[in-house]
Amino acid sequence: MFKVTNNLVGIYNNLTGLSYKKFSVKFNICSNTYPNVISETKPITLTKIVQILSKSRTEVNCHRLINCLIKMYKPEVRSDVASISSVDSLEIFHTLTKHITPPGSSVSKQVDINKRREAFIENRKAKMKQAQSLIETKNGRNKITEVCNQQNSDSEIPYVSLVTNECILENLYNDDENMNSILQSEEIYIEILLDIVANISPKLLGSKGVKKLKSGRLQASKRAAQKVTEYYQNILWGDVGNCLEHIVLWWSCYPLATRSPCTSQNLRQWLFSTFNVNNTPELILAALRILADALGCHVTSTSWDKHFGATLTTNLNATSLKDYSDLSITIHVASQTGASFALMLQELVTLNNHCEVTWEYILGAPLEDLPIVEQIPILHRLDHSVHTYRLWCLSETRRLVSSWSMDDFFRVAHNDMVVCLEQLDNLRFADHTPTIESGNIGVHENVCAKMREKLVSEVKVNVQKLKEATDDITSVLSSVCGTTSLAHLTMIFPTHAAWRSVSEPLTEHSLYVHTFLDKMLLPVIKATEDITTLNMVLRIMCESWLHHIYVAKVKFTKEGAVQLLADFNEVRNWLRECGFVSDSNKKQMLNNEVLRRCEGVGRLLLHAPGDLISMQDSTMHSDKIRRDEIDCQEQLMPAEMYVPNQKQWLTLRANKITGPVAFSLCCLVL
Repeated sequence: MFKVTNNLVGIYNNLTGLSYKKFSVKFNICSNTYPNVISETKPITLTKIVQILSKSRTEVNCHRLINCLIKMYKPEVRSDVASISSVDSLEIFHTLTKHITPPGSSVSKQVDINKRREAFIENRKAKMKQAQSLIETKNGRNKITEVCNQQNSDSEIPYVSLVTNECILENLYNDDENMNSILQSEEIYIEILLDIVANISPKLLGSKGVKKLKSGRLQASKRAAQKVTEYYQNILWGDVGNCLEHIVLWWSCYPLATRSPCTSQNLRQWLFSTFNVNNTPELILAALRILADALGCHVTSTSWDKHFGATLTTNLNATSLKDYSDLSITIHVASQTGASFALMLQELVTLNNHCEVTWEYILGAPLEDLPIVEQIPILHRLDHSVHTYRLWCLSETRRLVSSWSMDDFFRVAHNDMVVCLEQLDNLRFADHTPTIESGNIGVHENVCAKMREKLVSEVKVNVQKLKEATDDITSVLSSVCGTTSLAHLTMIFPTHAAWRSVSEPLTEHSLYVHTFLDKMLLPVIKATEDITTLNMVLRIMCESWLHHIYVAKVKFTKEGAVQLLADFNEVRNWLRECGFVSDSNKKQMLNNEVLRRCEGVGRLLLHAPGDLISMQDSTMHSDKIRRDEIDCQEQLMPAEMYVPNQKQWLTLRANKITGPVAFSLCCLVL
């Protein structure tokens, strides 16, 4: 076949040169149906022949390479790898073993795959045996009649060129072939081609591309042979890498593209962890890199689409994170939407970190070797995802706190936020500013690197904004808590007349106290154990309580002041009896300064304007109340001293009404 082709190439090139020199002025070739004829006729070169040969060998070598991967990828004996589940391993293995059968082939359903493969190999063997006779003695050696003493495994010795090391053809196609044998067998095609070209069309090799042997035959020079071989192998395995993507992702009965993106990611991680420059020939490694990069791009788009689509519908139902053990070690329950955001961020962070390393480097990889082109869309999606999550979290917490839905609020504001921030804490960005500023990289790499730096800075800004969103959420919580507390007090707080008509015997506490605490404080206690938040809500509630009394200018008789003091003290009793508060939190809440302030207001109202406050009595009473709530026995400051505007509070004490005014008012009432 090669011999006939080379004869035809020689004839074609001679005719092309003849027509160009003598008849190009007189004749002009035109065609409306085949525009290529209009262009100048070009001779066929050896480069073009090698390109055609590599195209014809691409698919065959894809199958052979996948066969090698199948031998190495044994899911049943890789149970020690915790990162890949058995289900995903079987899916990858299933995909690799189905690579030979095109989808929808009726013949493949009737013929066993192994028989078809054996027939294919036997056919190739026969053709290669026929071509073997064309290879003559080279550099004093015999024909290819010896085999290397041992076929090296895929993880031992890199590929050695067959230009200087020859193997028997019959042993190159067998079930035990490895990556080195595939590379070596492909050079035989080039040796056959070079031998035929040198003896039939030597002009294709150039003036210094051939040399004459003692036997009279022509042979390609060592330099020309090496150059053509390297070009063929580079073109071939680049095409193999691109074809591998097509076969593994799309062209099989069970393509990876139709299954979960995690399966493709597991295969990609296996390629990274298994093959490197120390155990894999460079040409094969280049093809596997192309496959890994293609899998990375596929996972980037499909996984992001899947997870982002899940976040478009808000679902605040609690979901256990035990099925996602790698998401968080501190948070065990999150909302459905929060878990979807966390999974999306985790996937993007993992993909980004993979782009920060290479097959040779874990840290400090050169900028030129990094897959920046693949990283840019990942950073775009990561930046958009962090921004979207922050906006969702702010809007959702505002909505939930407005309805005082504390369970869902803290699930979103605390659990979801912590889980998502844990994923972003794993982000890895290398600083390539010195390399960019040095200007020692190409134009394309420079543009991509600057785009990457811009996206990295935007991601960092959005991550920082997300961390600061906690303060915004807390601010909204405190604002709504104050407004809602005042609204409840407006509806349930006793009227002015009720505080004037309080008489003996006094009740233990007013009914509105428990209603107020159950409506405002109890949902917060059930939803979170964060003592800072609990103390903040308690402080705002009591301050709203005092604010309502002060703004409403409620006047208290002595009995009314005693009743108000009992209502304030009931808060302590309610906290002591609350079973949803832990002992440590309960102790800190009982020591909240706002409770002392409320007690101080109640004691101030027991005094009429101008009365002297007995510091000793107040201190003794306060010490009696707080004896079980403090550890130290130091002298306590009177509760009245916690009230900053004592004179204003004293004006709320109702004066006794006596004499004609009281009589006239009594008549008016009657």
